[in-house]
Amino acid sequence: MSFEQSFQIMSLDMKGGATEIDLAESERTADSGTGLSWVHLNYSQSAAHEWLHTLSWLDPIIRTNLIDDDTRPRSFTLADGLFLSLRGVNLNPGADPEDMIAVRMWANKHCIITSNRRRLLSLEDIRASLDRGTGPRSTASFVTQLIERIALRAETVVEQIENDFEEVEERLSTGDDAESRALLAQMRRQAIRLRRFFSPQRTALEHLLNDSPGWFGKRDKMHIRESIDKFNRYVEELDSLRDRAIVAQEEFISRLSETLNKRMYTLSLVATLFLPLGFLTGLLGINVGGIPGAQSPYGFAVICIGIITVSAGMIALLKLKKWF
Repeated sequence: MSFEQSFQIMSLDMKGGATEIDLAESERTADSGTGLSWVHLNYSQSAAHEWLHTLSWLDPIIRTNLIDDDTRPRSFTLADGLFLSLRGVNLNPGADPEDMIAVRMWANKHCIITSNRRRLLSLEDIRASLDRGTGPRSTASFVTQLIERIALRAETVVEQIENDFEEVEERLSTGDDAESRALLAQMRRQAIRLRRFFSPQRTALEHLLNDSPGWFGKRDKMHIRESIDKFNRYVEELDSLRDRAIVAQEEFISRLSETLNKRMYTLSLVATLFLPLGFLTGLLGINVGGIPGAQSPYGFAVICIGIITVSAGMIALLKLKKWF
């Protein structure tokens, strides 16, 4: 891959559209303080690292965070710029949604730099909207649109988990289903992992709202506030799903324990009933002389009547003790 292929570079026309430009032109835009350019980096490529180190105006802290392989969601302002690290759900084919994709962004009034190493559909949505001429018209609208699209795709995943959970919960309430129990455990893990990133993401957006750069307007802050409310709701719904999963699992364990106790109780009754009968038949079956009734033609009938009588007596005793 050549140096240019490590980048996607566009010049925004401030009217919702954009045109592709080269690196040199984007650097001139950033240096001149006019226009607005967007540079997207694949930070897994060495060329992206090399280009970032050529930007003398870029603070080393920002440079490090743009290429950091493990950044939690956070936000801070530096001079007139904004650094924002977010995570979006992974909706790539064959991937697990909770395997979140990190995207980092440094933005000021005339330059936007984003970086990640895996395909993020929210960024592709913005690129497609720019191609249609309906994209962001300023840096602030770019930031708010990226946050809104990440929140929108997160909502799709949370709603899907909720729907799947209700179906599994219904199946578990009607009987023992090994597949449903496995799905329940899987969804519980999904909820825990998603919440682990949504909670700090909500905090990062709250920090952005309280410490936003000067080029953020009231309408932009309103969009951020709406996204914060969405992430608050996602966190609450994931907490609810986790608690419901715990309750469903406890109910299943309780039903399983109750069924096992009933079976053990039945076996105990059978063993109690047959214990004296086994003793009698074992005693009369020993091969020694003097066994009563051994020479009598009525011996077997007498023994059978005795066994029936003992059985009836045991049943009556168990009923008296209210074991039945």
